[in-house]
Amino acid sequence: MKIASKVFASIVTLLAACLVHAADMKPVNRVISITDIETDDATGYASWITKRNDVVKAKLGIDSYQHVYVSNNDGTKTGSVRVVTAAESVSALVKNNAALAGDPALTDIGNRLRAVSKNGARVLYQGVRFDGTYPGAYVYTTLLMATDEAGYLKSLDGLRALFDAKGFKDAKINAYRVLAGRTNFSHRVTIALPSNERLAAMLDFLASDAQMAAWLADTAKYRTVLSNGTARDLSK
Repeated sequence: MKIASKVFASIVTLLAACLVHAADMKPVNRVISITDIETDDATGYASWITKRNDVVKAKLGIDSYQHVYVSNNDGTKTGSVRVVTAAESVSALVKNNAALAGDPALTDIGNRLRAVSKNGARVLYQGVRFDGTYPGAYVYTTLLMATDEAGYLKSLDGLRALFDAKGFKDAKINAYRVLAGRTNFSHRVTIALPSNERLAAMLDFLASDAQMAAWLADTAKYRTVLSNGTARDLSK
């Protein structure tokens, strides 16, 4: 009985810790669904997504419903293609999909996409920070395991201040928590820049600035980085 009581007490303590952690979480009105795409023609795939976006814009009034990213530096497969669908909530995402189901133009586009591509894994994310993005953005993505989400989000405020002070006010910092889907990481953090030149300048800054090095060292207590990579938004 004493052992059972200790186990029960441990479970209660764990649940209490989880509730405190949940109270610290700061979701924003944004969710994204990211699907890995297998295709040998990223540009052609993106052109069909642009056509799909035009139909969605006319039907639902949503600008740039989907974005297609192709990786430039990727620890898994350079040239990887991912399609991102965004909405203000999971309910809104489901509602949009239902409203678009059966549309003849979208069905035709879907058939054409299936002829040049194959869907892979899909992960649903809850936004916990969103500074914004750019049309045709160049992005730096970090996949990480966060041990203290609230602490890490606060550290991103420090990164924001550092970027602003060092000439990178145009860098948009966005962070997402995995909501559904099998992954070996808990969060996806992206930094969006308006051009490849600005992304290159930021990467040089990340690699050489002393204050940036100090920030990276300090955030180690909140996170474990699994991979970093760069990609470009091919959508129009």
